[in-house]
Amino acid sequence: RHMTYRENIANLLKPLRRIQLVSLILILFGIVLPIVKWNSKGVDGWYGKILALIGVIGEFYCWAKARQIKCPQCGKSLSYLLFDPSYSKTNGVFLLPKGLPPDRHCCAYCKASFDDEMNP
Repeated sequence: RHMTYRENIANLLKPLRRIQLVSLILILFGIVLPIVKWNSKGVDGWYGKILALIGVIGEFYCWAKARQIKCPQCGKSLSYLLFDPSYSKTNGVFLLPKGLPPDRHCCAYCKASFDDEMNP
């Protein structure tokens, strides 16, 4: 069975959501650790800064990958469906949605269906 474009995007977003979640946790630890002075070895703040930096890099990576999502027919960007809260019901910068909005069934530009099976 061939996958639909909607299923293909959901499979692409699943690992990106995991990376985003881990990145957000790293950023949180990076902010909290220096405040509670977790390390007593005299390396004040470095652990937190490194964790926060890794988290920010992970967030940027996910954001950049999601921005590359394009219509399979016309090639126009569909990232607005993921990042605009009026479409996705989430703020994609913090946590991407699980897939394309269920109430959007086709590309706004060329009307290509998201629910038809794609050719391999």
